[in-house]
Amino acid sequence: MRIVARHVIYPARRAVEDAVSRPGTHPLRLFAVLWPMWQVEVTADLYEEQAYEVIDRYLIRAIADGGITTPSELSGFFGLDPSLVERCLHFLTVIGHLWADGERVGLTDLGVRSHRDGVRYALRKESRRKLLFERFTGRPLPRSHYDGSIRVLDTPTVSKEEVADGTLFRPLFAPAAFDERLVLELAARRDRAAYNLPAQLREIRDLRPQDAYLPSYVIETAGGGLMGYTAVAGERDTFLEEVLALVPEARARVEAETRLDERRLWQEWLADSGLGHGSLQRAPYGGWRVVLPAKAYGRSGKLPLSRVGSFQLRRNHFLQLWCQDGRLRRSAACERALGMARQREVRTQADLVRRLDALAAQLETDGLTLASLRGYAEQNDLRERLAHLDALE
Repeated sequence: MRIVARHVIYPARRAVEDAVSRPGTHPLRLFAVLWPMWQVEVTADLYEEQAYEVIDRYLIRAIADGGITTPSELSGFFGLDPSLVERCLHFLTVIGHLWADGERVGLTDLGVRSHRDGVRYALRKESRRKLLFERFTGRPLPRSHYDGSIRVLDTPTVSKEEVADGTLFRPLFAPAAFDERLVLELAARRDRAAYNLPAQLREIRDLRPQDAYLPSYVIETAGGGLMGYTAVAGERDTFLEEVLALVPEARARVEAETRLDERRLWQEWLADSGLGHGSLQRAPYGGWRVVLPAKAYGRSGKLPLSRVGSFQLRRNHFLQLWCQDGRLRRSAACERALGMARQREVRTQADLVRRLDALAAQLETDGLTLASLRGYAEQNDLRERLAHLDALE
């Protein structure tokens, strides 16, 4: 059985950790925003995909591609019994694939779609579905954004209980009113299934839009770049980044925040933290790190061991927590790698292995392997962590 631990809101630290691992980037600041969307509930007819009977398929092809439009012509063309052709045409008319006008028959819109897709669509039932549209540009969100573990809010507020790390989210507001043409244009697209509207749904009606907000992180980089992160994946959200490039309001939100003296910001934080003596240094990613003694971490310290190499956020800036003790960093890397086995996007051992090299580089330790993680968990009697590791496919 797969064991998964989920946070209500994707934690900001994970976004920062991915950003600093990107070669050639110099992340500067993080902004937690509630990205405005429309969530539109629609009603549609759901058609089941069925395989064509052989004769039906050839009759449809003859009508669509050969222009043969009467039962007698079809019977003569295929050398079939006229009564058999009549029965097949009647069935195709009853299920809505053909229209009949006297002796002539032709394809309905449903028949054209079925012929084009190579399947026989049959009406099954009425269905309701929710569609998401980005509010500034009107673009539909990809199907990846519909995962049930992704938190979509219906108000521009986040309670403290919904944020594991205390991040303060601020809403962006888009003044444009909803236009039902957004749904109609999506329904007409050939790739609509990639945006959570399968081809089997037709005759879309009863559009009911409401406000919605997607918790997101915008990371500013040196040179004015903007990186986007959401809970969609454990890495950059390419859809959000495409939107960021088109929405000046996002850049205005970033530029409106005063740029702080980072050294002074973190000196004040260190003085107030109660962590004791620490020294500020430049980190390889270009930002700052605070080097703390080994006793600051673990059971006897004020910070969990898993925080080594992780980040502290303060007023849109971030600081890497560090220790010069290589053995401690190695243990921290194992702790964090075992924690990754609980993340929803880590479903297989291969998913975890792909993340180990980046984690090892981030903590400047030797390469991590599944065997080394298992050995660490067994040595430290971490039975629950072992269970998560064993649950990976």
